[in-house]
Amino acid sequence: MLSVLVLAHLTAVVAPPLAFQSRGPRGLSPSVSMLLSPLAAYGQFLYLDRGYAFFAPDPGPSHLMRVELAPGGEAPPEKVTPETVARDPQVRLYPSLEDQWPRLLYHRHFMLAEFLNDAYQPALPAETARLVGEELPIEELQAWRTGRERYERIANSMRDHLRHQYGKTEIRIDRLEHMIPDFVPYAENPTPLNDPPTYVLLEDIPITLETLLGVMPQDLPQPEPSESVPAPSGEPIPSGQPQAGPFEKDHTNDSGSPAGSINTNEEPVGVSEGVRPQ
Repeated sequence: MLSVLVLAHLTAVVAPPLAFQSRGPRGLSPSVSMLLSPLAAYGQFLYLDRGYAFFAPDPGPSHLMRVELAPGGEAPPEKVTPETVARDPQVRLYPSLEDQWPRLLYHRHFMLAEFLNDAYQPALPAETARLVGEELPIEELQAWRTGRERYERIANSMRDHLRHQYGKTEIRIDRLEHMIPDFVPYAENPTPLNDPPTYVLLEDIPITLETLLGVMPQDLPQPEPSESVPAPSGEPIPSGQPQAGPFEKDHTNDSGSPAGSINTNEEPVGVSEGVRPQ
């Protein structure tokens, strides 16, 4: 019995970093998720599911939350830095060394900001339901919707807490990404780590159909042949008029006449292209 408990504890220690390494664009690996699910509560209770990425040799960018207590407009400012936030009494930045102290409290808010960013899932376009089929299985659509609902619940929970803390009815949360400069550019031109261009606003915009399906726009369904297709001149081509296929060679010379024939309607010198004498 003791051996079983020791093996279960070691599995709980190994499973979180294994889940981090196996995470992909569509979530965890199914096998790792099956291994982690019965030990998730135990790992959270002992804080074994911490973020290992922050201690890697190249941890990558960090993420922050910009909280506006009384939003005055639809769009937040493009340049968001700790200095600009300090000048606005209605804006809070999480984490912030100025507001969260001691260091453990700062680290807690840092984890909350990373947790919100890690849970982010873009909204789906309205016409997604019509694409359910071979290109978009219903299970994948449900997974996207579940991920988006989870993100919205986390963000709404944070807004409710901030409303209770500050007594405000309107709360806006924006995600920020703080980039780390590459070594070579930094060695050539050292800049402060809090340089304004290193802060990037992560907008909450719906995912495009091309990104969702993993295809290019030209791979999506094209118009029916019966529809009018704009000609180069801007006039529609009648549906009954034969059109050259996409792989047919254009046997014309530069003047627009068939190759091998003589164009008897030569334009006089000096007449611009596309304009014929009356």
